[in-house]
Amino acid sequence: MSAIHKQKKILYVCRMFNGLETSISGKVWKPTGVPTIYKMIERLDSDVLYNLDLVVTSKGDNHICASSTVRKIKITGLSSLVTVLCSPGYKYGRLGTLFQELFHVTYLLIKIFFRRYDLLYADHANIFTASLAARLSKTPVVFRVMGVYPAMRNIMTKSGVVNMFLRWCYRSPFSMVICTQDGSGIEPWLDNALDNNIPVHKLINGVDYYKPTAQQKNILYSDYAIPKNKFLVLYLGKLEKIKGIYNFIEGFFLANKKTNGKLHAIIIGCGDQYASVVNLLDKHTDKDAITLIPRVQHDEIFRFHEISDLYISPNQLANLTNANLEAMQSGTCMSIPKSQSDTGVDLITDTLLDDTAVYRYEYPPTPQNISLAITDLYSNPQLRESLSKNVILQSNKFITLWNKRVELELGLLNEIV
Repeated sequence: MSAIHKQKKILYVCRMFNGLETSISGKVWKPTGVPTIYKMIERLDSDVLYNLDLVVTSKGDNHICASSTVRKIKITGLSSLVTVLCSPGYKYGRLGTLFQELFHVTYLLIKIFFRRYDLLYADHANIFTASLAARLSKTPVVFRVMGVYPAMRNIMTKSGVVNMFLRWCYRSPFSMVICTQDGSGIEPWLDNALDNNIPVHKLINGVDYYKPTAQQKNILYSDYAIPKNKFLVLYLGKLEKIKGIYNFIEGFFLANKKTNGKLHAIIIGCGDQYASVVNLLDKHTDKDAITLIPRVQHDEIFRFHEISDLYISPNQLANLTNANLEAMQSGTCMSIPKSQSDTGVDLITDTLLDDTAVYRYEYPPTPQNISLAITDLYSNPQLRESLSKNVILQSNKFITLWNKRVELELGLLNEIV
């Protein structure tokens, strides 16, 4: 390879997301969830201009780490080896977690100092490595933030040694910070957390929408026992308290009662509350009104949007998420909670989508507020049709295909290396 086309050595460090764990444990590249991460990995791995060193840090319990602290794994579908950093420290409380982080940071810094990478790309879970590399090495560092959440805001205001150290880490001399614009109120956090001289880029995720055929849509009814004669309400996302799954379920049951059983809900997702949700539904007298599906192939998601009459987001953290962007491009009539001026959550969403494109219900997303949104939209088919048309028109202005979105981020990395 000539000097003109010398490979760029990229150290890519991210935590063990659930969607990556499946691919790594099965040793076949079939990632789910977090396309921000896996699509960049695929792009860098497939290009001969880049020499990708992929390191995944495990921050908790998984069977991949049962036998060793460092594993190098060959995965079918990736040309690069995957290094998995493990540690049983999380089992031993705060002190164990500290030793886990020290091990991860030490291992990665040794690689950085001896391998002479052209770029370190590290996510928020690896902030300690990103910060120390930016401060102590000559390697350019891109700090990658996937949105801002309550714990990150708390770090900026609460006392304590750990919070003080994290604030010091955030103000490191990164070469660049790239943040996913997911509506989580990233602007005030970025302004407060980072050094003013750091270049910051905010990117909205992409969507690879396709129009399902009539046969592809119809098969869902039989495959998942979904009734054709009901008004279908869709929830798509992690089954977590903070994502509002219980508020959605209670709100749906209230609405179904008000409409005399004319509704049916489809819940697609898994998470730490999955078993509790199953238990809750099993005990409910109206349990047959909800179809719970833990996981589907990604190409099936648009089929569910096509058969659904309404998509509800009970998410009070952000509403430019992957699931919501896909709903917008599908043209599903959608309802989200109103924005929060105190935290900045969804203020950007308000500027991108007006009230002719999405139905906004009162914040917070309580069962009562969700129920009112469902019943109002159920009784107003003309409003649903108008919202569906306008959400496509307005979202087309800021949502691109994933390949364009990835090339935009890659272009930012190339500015550095």
